[in-house]
Amino acid sequence: MRAVALALLALAAVIYVLTLDRAGFWGYVHAASEAAMVGAIADWFAVTALFRHPLGLPIPHTALVQTRKDALGRSLQDFVTENFLAEDVVRARVQRAEISLRAGRWLAEPQHSERVVAEASTMLRHGLTRLRDEDVASLVTGELLPRLADEPLSEVTGRLLQEVVGEGAHHGLVDLALVELHRWLVANADTVAEVVGERAPWWTPIWLDERVARRLHVEAVAWVADIRDDTLHPARHAFDTLLADL
Repeated sequence: MRAVALALLALAAVIYVLTLDRAGFWGYVHAASEAAMVGAIADWFAVTALFRHPLGLPIPHTALVQTRKDALGRSLQDFVTENFLAEDVVRARVQRAEISLRAGRWLAEPQHSERVVAEASTMLRHGLTRLRDEDVASLVTGELLPRLADEPLSEVTGRLLQEVVGEGAHHGLVDLALVELHRWLVANADTVAEVVGERAPWWTPIWLDERVARRLHVEAVAWVADIRDDTLHPARHAFDTLLADL
């Protein structure tokens, strides 16, 4: 490429000399060759001046990369940081990209979610087959158990429970437990009667035990239903207080 550029510069110089003092059409050719030489020399000087002194002459404002590389690097760093890596810029770009929304829409389609599950299960299966039992045992006994022993789990658990109770995140679990308990009580009246009968005094008649069991079952079902349907029930408040005091 350098040889081609020098050849073209030499060609322009030859044309310039041959058309010197010519009139008419050759005058335009002479002017064009002169402009070509000036442009070529100017481009060579501009590019060369960036990296070194042209012809080895210490011309001011030349060899800019060598003499001002640190300043140029800092300027480039500031430009990239302020225009591409600033927190507000990155946050705005991420928000406009809507990555989570697009990923959710993509995964909402059955064929995509099935593909992700299939690929993930395949990778997990291959990964687990490569694990050796002794490696897993060494990891558990040498790394996990000592760290768990050194961690203040009671303090961490207490803070976690405090945050869960403070935000009311446990209410969903309580609702689920009450629904399942009510369903079990309704479907297992005989089991309740059997438990009450086993714990009744030996001297009470059977008909009395059965009547007490039926009454206890009805009251238990109604009580659990009341707690399930009333979010402000005193029992719920008492349970929240118990968790908060742990």
